[in-house]
Amino acid sequence: MLNNVSLVGRLTKDPELKTIGGDAIPVCNFTLAVNRPYKDKDGERQADFIQCQAWKKQAEFIGTYLAKGNLVSITGSINTRTYDKDDVTHYVTEINVNQVTSLEKKDTGDVTRSLTVEDLQSAWKTEYAKRSAGLDSKAKQTLKVELTKKYQPQIDNLSDLPF
Repeated sequence: MLNNVSLVGRLTKDPELKTIGGDAIPVCNFTLAVNRPYKDKDGERQADFIQCQAWKKQAEFIGTYLAKGNLVSITGSINTRTYDKDDVTHYVTEINVNQVTSLEKKDTGDVTRSLTVEDLQSAWKTEYAKRSAGLDSKAKQTLKVELTKKYQPQIDNLSDLPF
């Protein structure tokens, strides 16, 4: 049997990265808008909105580097599940993401030269806010160290520092 799906579409909102369980396993939920290959009777292109879920390294990549509107390609498998809420059974169909590729154009310019210290500090704070949601204090401290190693060298390399 085969359960494999490949989709290309745009993220409808910023991905939601969180951790679950005592092991703080990263999980990322997002919705992908995928255009249908035809237009409706009014000449408008329709889209399907597909719920997706990624785990571990894929979740961290998506939550850190992708944002609303980004064009991505994903491969994965279709997963169905149910849950009961207020004595009503809800059915969920989603894609369990195995691989994701950003299809956005890369900036080939020297990013370091065009960024300011404030830009890098803002990116640092934004990434910390996204990735720290749901973490305990020890995991947050580990994340701070990781982000310091990532961003501080970029800040140190800026040529327009006033000192």
